[in-house]
Amino acid sequence: MDGMVEFPEVGASVEYALEFQPAAPDTHPDASTEIDAQVELVNDGRASAGWTDPEGRARPGTFSMLARWDGCCAHLTSTTAYSGAVRLVGMLEADFPALVPDEARVRGTVTRRRMITRTSAPVPYGQHSQEWTDTLGPPIAEATGFRSGLVPAEPTTDRAPRSGWVAMVPPADRPGVRDVGVLVDLEVSRERA
Repeated sequence: MDGMVEFPEVGASVEYALEFQPAAPDTHPDASTEIDAQVELVNDGRASAGWTDPEGRARPGTFSMLARWDGCCAHLTSTTAYSGAVRLVGMLEADFPALVPDEARVRGTVTRRRMITRTSAPVPYGQHSQEWTDTLGPPIAEATGFRSGLVPAEPTTDRAPRSGWVAMVPPADRPGVRDVGVLVDLEVSRERA
């Protein structure tokens, strides 16, 4: 969960649109899962065509698929087109319902929730570190959103405009700490979402 909806309470009945994200090197082990799924292409399967970025690097196109297992279903986007029985390793994310097919829904009861907090090393002022560590812990009591970990930027000149707006940047003198999601454990309802 990325903070776009209220943090769920333990015991709450919820419904989520599910997106499956293939595992990446930075995926926290507790957030990763293995699923033996039946995968099928959505429509003709093509979600986007390949393209070349401004630096001349070729970027592959993507495929849109549904992964089904144990009465559940999630949407999957990948540069590889899968079909049939596939073992998937990665994360299930709650997504905006408008962004995934109607079949990719799950209902259940929240049995546990943990805040995902990302810590990154200090870097030159105003830059974001590409090296980080994710930890899991209880959500902050009565939190209604995520901590950004940003600090007000120092003006670059003594003639900085006095508009009242202040740029926010990662701290340069200490590790950056920010909340990036809520990991929710569900007891899945077998009735169709």
